[in-house]
Amino acid sequence: MTYHKKYNSFYSGKQWRALRDYVRLRDMVCCRCTERGLVVQGIEVHHKIPIDKDWELRYDVDNLELLCKACHDLQHDRVSALQKFMNERQ
Repeated sequence: MTYHKKYNSFYSGKQWRALRDYVRLRDMVCCRCTERGLVVQGIEVHHKIPIDKDWELRYDVDNLELLCKACHDLQHDRVSALQKFMNERQ
């Protein structure tokens, strides 16, 4: 079973969607880009400790951060080597 199939009901749930919207309003910009001195709109709410590693932290607001698509893809190793290199240079 894929990750998305396994956790689809969680991510489509009312409680998660409300918390996701709260984090988007709280942070507004990508936390990782901000650390590098960049201001980039955040899109993806990311679990710092993944829910498949610690289910109890799934609704913990301190376990959530807002990332731009590039940083989120980088975090989940969904980018090419060239994209990784370019992201690290920014």
